[in-house]
Amino acid sequence: MYCKHRLSSRTGQLDACHYHMPFNGISFNYMQYGTESRIEPESGYLRDFYLIQLPLKGWAHIESGGQVVESDPARASVINPSVFTKMLWSQDCRQFLVQITKERLERITASCLGMPIQGALVFDSVMDNGNAQHASWWRHLFSFICEYSQECSFYRNSEILETELDNIIKALLYSLNHNYTAPLLNDTQKVRPRHVRLAMDYIHDHISEKLSMDTLVELTGVSERRLYEGFRRFQNISPMRYVQQTRLKAVRRALQTCSDSSVTQIATEYGFTQLGRFAALYRQVYGELPSETGARRGCAKPD
Repeated sequence: MYCKHRLSSRTGQLDACHYHMPFNGISFNYMQYGTESRIEPESGYLRDFYLIQLPLKGWAHIESGGQVVESDPARASVINPSVFTKMLWSQDCRQFLVQITKERLERITASCLGMPIQGALVFDSVMDNGNAQHASWWRHLFSFICEYSQECSFYRNSEILETELDNIIKALLYSLNHNYTAPLLNDTQKVRPRHVRLAMDYIHDHISEKLSMDTLVELTGVSERRLYEGFRRFQNISPMRYVQQTRLKAVRRALQTCSDSSVTQIATEYGFTQLGRFAALYRQVYGELPSETGARRGCAKPD
C-alpha cells in the first residue's frame, strides 16, 4: 500500500492497527504500532507518493532530505517522494496519514498553473497547526471524512467526490509552501516592472492573434534578454510559455461555455494549429482531452 520498508522495534512486540480509506490517487489512514518503532523505506525513498503525517498522540522523529522534524499533535510532517527518509515513532504514537500519489498531485499542480510543471514538486517539511491556513486545511479534510462516512452523503456521487478530492489537494497547494508557490499565487506580493506588465496585458488582449517574441520586444521597448529575465523572475516562466499558458486557459474556458464551435475551431482560434500536440499538452495540464471537457459540459461540438 505504501512502499517496501524495514520495520524494527526495541521490544520486537507489535500491537499494530491500521485503518485505510482509499480513493483514486489519495488515501486517508490511521496507524499505530504499539511500540517504539523505526521505519525505513527499503530504497530510502517513497518514490511515487507524498506522505503527510499528523500524530494524534505521542511523537515521531523524521529525518528527511537532510532535515529533522520533531512531529507531535501540533506539528505534522510532510515527506516528499524524492528525498531520503527514515522515521522513529514513539510507543504511544497514533498517526493520521494522508498519502497522495505523485501523479495526481503533479497533475493538479499543472492544472492550477495552467502549464506542465518543470521539475519535481517539493513541499516544506512541516505543517504547523499554529498556522491558520494549515489548521484550516486539516478542518476541511476532517469535515470531508466525517461527511463521507455518512451512509447518505452526497459524496457517494463519484463526480462530486472527485471534485472534492481535487479541492482538498488544491487547498493543500495553496496553504503549504513549496517550490511552485510563487507562480501559483501569481507572485502578487512582487511589483512587476512596467515592461512585464505591458507584455502581459498585450498578451491577454490579443491572445487569439499571432504573438511572437519580436512583437513583445518591439511593444515593450526593452531587449529580448531583459524581457525574458523579467518574466522568469516575476512569472517563473518565459514570455512565450506565458503565451501558451494563457491560450490553454482561454481554450478551457471556451470549452466549458456552451458554444456552436467544435474543439478544432476553438483550438485554432487561440493559435493552436498542430492539433495533436495541442491535445497532448491539454491532457498533460488538465488530465483530460479537450473533447472530454466539452462533452462533459454538453457544449462544444465534437470534431
